[in-house]
Amino acid sequence: MAMHSESAGARRQEDASRGDGQQEHAPPTSPWEWVAAGFGVLLIAAMIGYMVQYGLREGSAVPGDISVAAVGTQAGSHAFTVRFKVKNETSATAAGLRVQGELKSGDRVVETAETTFDYLPPYSSRYGGLIFENDPSRYELHITPSGYNEP
Repeated sequence: MAMHSESAGARRQEDASRGDGQQEHAPPTSPWEWVAAGFGVLLIAAMIGYMVQYGLREGSAVPGDISVAAVGTQAGSHAFTVRFKVKNETSATAAGLRVQGELKSGDRVVETAETTFDYLPPYSSRYGGLIFENDPSRYELHITPSGYNEP
């Protein structure tokens, strides 16, 4: 085993001494490689700058512009389901978004229902449903967002 490593070392010395003391060098970097490397550096710097700017500008936004609209009502055997669309028009995320629905007759609240959305991303919309025992077509229906958590 020792013989083998000695002969390998001797071969390396011979290889290095060949060529009249000249060592092999890597070919020079082409101008196109420099252009590609420069473009990559600029792209990474731009992405980092954008993320920092976005974090500073959008980090303090609150989801204050959330709209809710009824889409339709479906009658079941024992209840009525009111489907609705909730839309986040802001750059902030709403977590644990609570949506409340009320059936009213004049000033009197006949029935309430509530649901929670785990996550509502910025500039997005989701669908949900509220389940009522009374027929919503016989009353005034009011659906509003009632609260959220910051993620």
